[in-house]
Amino acid sequence: MQELTRVELVPRDVGGHQPRSLAGTEAPRTLDEVRALVRKAMTTRHRLYPISTGRNWGMGSAMPVTDDNVVVDLSGMNRIRSLDLEAGFAVIEPGVTQAQLAAVLRDTPWMLNVTNSCADTSVVGNALDRGDGTFRSRVHDVAGLEAVLADGSVVTTGGLDPSGRYHGRVAGPDLTAAFVQHNLGIVTAMAVALVPRPQTVGLVHGRIPRDQVGVALDAIAGFLRRGNPADGMLRVRELALVPSHGDWMLPKGADPGLFSIMGPLFGSDAAVELAEELLRKALVEVEGAEALRVLDAAEVRPGDPLYARSLMAQGIPTCLGVRNALGVSSCDQIDEGRMGFLALMPLMPTHARKTEQIVAALQTAVDAHTTALMVEWNLVSKHMANGVIQIFFDRGAPEAPYRAHQLRNDGNCLLRGHGCAIYRSDIDHAAADVWSETSTASLGMLHRLKTALDPDGLLSPGRYGA
Repeated sequence: MQELTRVELVPRDVGGHQPRSLAGTEAPRTLDEVRALVRKAMTTRHRLYPISTGRNWGMGSAMPVTDDNVVVDLSGMNRIRSLDLEAGFAVIEPGVTQAQLAAVLRDTPWMLNVTNSCADTSVVGNALDRGDGTFRSRVHDVAGLEAVLADGSVVTTGGLDPSGRYHGRVAGPDLTAAFVQHNLGIVTAMAVALVPRPQTVGLVHGRIPRDQVGVALDAIAGFLRRGNPADGMLRVRELALVPSHGDWMLPKGADPGLFSIMGPLFGSDAAVELAEELLRKALVEVEGAEALRVLDAAEVRPGDPLYARSLMAQGIPTCLGVRNALGVSSCDQIDEGRMGFLALMPLMPTHARKTEQIVAALQTAVDAHTTALMVEWNLVSKHMANGVIQIFFDRGAPEAPYRAHQLRNDGNCLLRGHGCAIYRSDIDHAAADVWSETSTASLGMLHRLKTALDPDGLLSPGRYGA
């Protein structure tokens, strides 16, 4: 067998989490090489922590949860194994980036459910971590998986067959979801559901006074529950909470007095036009919403502040937004840049009174720790929103990283007190979040499943890899 490629992975982390020591790094490029690594780990007892591209910023980047893991860098497994342009599925490996898959889909009837992050992030890693795309939660993109178990065997789920062909969900139980946010195996391929390329993409954008955030969320949730005639995930975002005193940091262009309503409406010309009319009616009681715009995403030009968003709404990944926000010229600089940030991701209600209570509680915590944050609500369903809370700090300022982590911890506690469960975890809180959000019986079932498939706990200790 060809000797595996070893790579140097220096633990770097924009979030300033506690550093981890590494037992080594490996960079397999094929399924057989991953299997060989797993079989070797069975004899050496080295624990394996897989990463896709390691750009899990704000949640630990490429660092494992525990010390002395061998980090398995899967970025070299970057083949698009198959592309079904009739049914709309791609079978891809973990190293396939948003940019790579989107480029192959250009001028086809399908496009990628792009995330707001870097174009060079992994499609597989983000989907397994239950990230959000522009059009829907990426967990809905996960159609089937190929994974290597702790004994070196290979399993497929969801209708993805051992030859790499995707048939759709077939008869029998489907264990695909068991691999999402779980460390049962090393995922080496995924069947990804693509998004039909629409006739029209309307980009919703409005800047609204901060005190209207609860009313706006209530109104948008009502609009979705009554039936949106055009697909697309709307966001309430860029709500900045800043302390009343002390030194603090926010991304360039953030305005604590305003928040944004943003997202795509896509479908036929008539569907987008009707959706815009109904959305405006839903927001009629929201002060400032009369200035909301719905732009043709294809007509937004470079230099416009909404250009990056317009690209993503068309299924085109871009690094412009994240680089501008963090003040870097390359995404390779993010883990070493001046601006640090942490991510706290709770499930959030969308009705006005509860939203206002949560914002007020977060403001109290911001003042106590003299550290700023920004809140985003991704309306992934008619029932609730995926919250994304980014906590920013100056990595070079004394005590600033410590204050940010304390704000993250206090924010977690107060959100739980308001009934907001965590849906994605960072490397410092992965175990605690799972234990606090899962019943004793369910934890027992997960433990039995993990023990049966990986009795020595060799794969992704403490957390799924991302």
